[in-house]
Amino acid sequence: MGAFRGLLRIRNFRLLWAAGALAAIGDQFDLIAFPWLVLAVTGDPLAVGAVLAVGSIPGVFFMVLGGALADRFSPLPMMRASGAASCALAALLAAMVLTGLTDLRLIYAFALLKGIADSLYYPAGLAMLPRIVPPGWLRQSNAVIQTTTELGGFAGPALAGALIASFAVGPDGGRSLTGIGLAFAVAAAAFTVGLSLLLILRPEAAADAVDGEAEGEDAQGIFASIGQGIRFVRADAALFTVFLLAAGVELFVEGPVMVGIPLLADTKLAQGALALGVVSSSYAGGALLGALLAGAAPVPRRGMGLVMLAVFSVSGLLLMPFGFLTSMTVAAGVMLLIGVSGGYTDVLFTSWLQARTPARMRGRVMSLVMVAAVGVSPISNAAAGALIRVSLEWVFVGAGALMTALCLAAALRPEVRAIRMPDGAEESGPA
Repeated sequence: MGAFRGLLRIRNFRLLWAAGALAAIGDQFDLIAFPWLVLAVTGDPLAVGAVLAVGSIPGVFFMVLGGALADRFSPLPMMRASGAASCALAALLAAMVLTGLTDLRLIYAFALLKGIADSLYYPAGLAMLPRIVPPGWLRQSNAVIQTTTELGGFAGPALAGALIASFAVGPDGGRSLTGIGLAFAVAAAAFTVGLSLLLILRPEAAADAVDGEAEGEDAQGIFASIGQGIRFVRADAALFTVFLLAAGVELFVEGPVMVGIPLLADTKLAQGALALGVVSSSYAGGALLGALLAGAAPVPRRGMGLVMLAVFSVSGLLLMPFGFLTSMTVAAGVMLLIGVSGGYTDVLFTSWLQARTPARMRGRVMSLVMVAAVGVSPISNAAAGALIRVSLEWVFVGAGALMTALCLAAALRPEVRAIRMPDGAEESGPA
């Protein structure tokens, strides 16, 4: 509790914390409204996968570019620009849906632009945190931010689902898009307030000591700077193996979850949009519990890599029967457990990565790890949309089995078994 009270006394941390929570709420409303809008307009799971893929495509390029720019200048301007774009996009999309302009081509365009905005925001946020908190408090600050973010994520989907369900039937008895438009309006309001907090955040000079080598990087071209970040990751065996694991899990799991859960709610769960919101909120609630556990429980000093892989592999086993479920309560319970494992591992891994990476490289490394996590999602989303047409149930079985197999394969690597968390000490690079 001492570290938590100390964090709350840091004004910039309070602002960054609140802004991140509001951005998470807006994103959760978007996450429910976007696939439901596509299903309402087309009724086609392949179209849902295609829209999600379009929204993910910018991640590969813009995340890396944003990380390099954050290292060269500052993460804060990137976060502000992205927040302003998210505000404008959500407001315009709300107006479009509420006035009946639901052309699928416009939906694709909005998904693409929102993907670009998110690609710049999140790596910058991860790089920003170590600039405003003492190095010894990274794990606690990550736990606080993720806990609050997941709390918003817990409430957001359920509220969005309830809002959409409340206006699901129009005056003529047909399907109404009013609730979807209102969900986008709520997202716009959350993004706007979050942006206002970022605008009054005034960070002091970076707390990290940047060595003389960083000054020489300013003379490089931006693409040379990106190349240097890639070489840094490639030279670190543990980082590189974890990056490959993240990419593999994303490839095999992201699409089935993002495309499959909305379709499961629409076709097998009687509550429809409400079920989608409740199941999504259950994951966020589990991630909240996992983040609390990671922040409060003792850090496994040795074998941390194996602990994270063991926890993560349980998620794969739980995912396998998901497509066969017909009860919202059971689906929500399974997703709660999957969320616990995700929240726990996210906090530990993020803190380890921030501590391991020198300040001058942090923006690029954070952006690269996010690329590893989302760079293959367009392929995953599109493929899942096509495969789910054949069998929703067996797509979940295959995704869960592959996720577990990848964790077991990573556990065989000695550099992963050697992962440990330093006690507040910032590692300067590959170890």
